[in-house]
Parts: sequence; C-alpha cells; structure tokens
Amino acid sequence: MHLFILGATGRTGLYGYKYALEQGFMVTILVRKADGIEPQEGLTVVEGSPLSEEDMARAFKASSVPVDAVLVFLNAPRAGQNPWGKFLGPPRLIADSTRNAARALIHAQQNGLAASGGSKPRLVVMNALGVGESYAVTPYIVRFMIAFSNVSESYKDHNAVNDEIEEVCGEDIVWTLPLPVGLKGGGLNTVKTFGSTESGASLFITRESCARWMVDVAAGREGDQFDNKRVIVSN
Repeated sequence: MHLFILGATGRTGLYGYKYALEQGFMVTILVRKADGIEPQEGLTVVEGSPLSEEDMARAFKASSVPVDAVLVFLNAPRAGQNPWGKFLGPPRLIADSTRNAARALIHAQQNGLAASGGSKPRLVVMNALGVGESYAVTPYIVRFMIAFSNVSESYKDHNAVNDEIEEVCGEDIVWTLPLPVGLKGGGLNTVKTFGSTESGASLFITRESCARWMVDVAAGREGDQFDNKRVIVSN
C-alpha cells in the first residue's frame, strides 16, 4: 500500500503519515521544506507546492511503487489560532491542491503509476463540519464563527472542495470527505461516524483519531461504506 499525503507537517497530518508508516505502508509526502523531517524506511519526502502541477507530478514519480491513495490534510493558515486572526491564505489552497492531486492520480493510473488490477485509487480530503448540507446540524457557536470570524475564509475553501469533489474525481477516483467536528490535541479515541445531515456527533475529535481514521479509509480498511460520501466524524 502506497499513500501520497499532502499537509503531512500540519497538526493533523503529522499523525496521519506517522501512523501510515507504523502500519508498514509506503508513504510519499509533498512538503514546502524537508528540514526537520526524520528519514524513515518507507518514507519519500519531496519538496514543492501542492499548488504546482509540476511539483505534484514530480512527487508522484519520486517512487517507482504505484500510488494507491491520496490523503489531504491541508488547511490555509491564519495568524495564530484565534478565529479572528488574520487569514493568510492562499484562498483556494485545499480546493486547488485537491484538484491537482486528483489530476496527478488519474494521470498516474493511466500510466501505470497508480492503483491497478481493477481497483480505483482513493482520495480522502479532510474538510470540516459546517460545509454544504452539514450546516443544518452544525452547532450554533460554529455557525457564528463561520459567519462572523476569519474562519469564514477557510470555509470558502472547504465549501469549494465540497462543491467540486464529484467533478474533480469523476468516475476514476473513489473519494471520501471527512467532516470533523472541532479538532483538538492528540490522544486516540473511538471514532463515531454520521451522515452529512445526521445529528448526534459530539463537539470534538482528537487530531490523532481523525488522522488514523482517514488513513484506514484510504487503505480500504473500512470497506466501501464511506465511498463517495461526506462523513461527519467525532469521538
């Protein structure tokens, strides 16, 4: 199993790529800077930008082993963690990076550098509760922040991914959009899943729990129950 990961140095992505390596998977990560990333068996590190189609294509070719799935843990930064902190952009970081990754995955599959043998490659993109129809079951405090804080800029990007995912993947890629509730710290807890309009989720999920669940979905360990679906995830 070969996983290609974007956002691997972020607060959630770190858990994702480390867990994937612990499971014995091959992992390729595309990062802005490779400084400080410890070399490990099975890990390929490529410097570049997910917004560059050339960098994405180069990263896919960095290993001779076909890519089975792509995971996206990206989130555009703000100045600090305060919801009202200045949005630093870029405005379509997740949406355009997801599109570039999907194009590269399709191209790689057509050229024997992605999952084959009749199985379609997977794309799992971390999104957020409050996008699209999940807004109806989103807590009021989160709705308030979406409407009145600089979190709104991030949600424009999240909603773009939500709106475009079917077009981006077409019939060539099996996709899943996790919609995590509030992300917090580390720690491994049971993950509960809900439909995108289903209530009952708790207020938080740990980053480690979310990341590991995403890796398991990308690896096909959850079967096909989350194929081409938006899924609210919480602890």
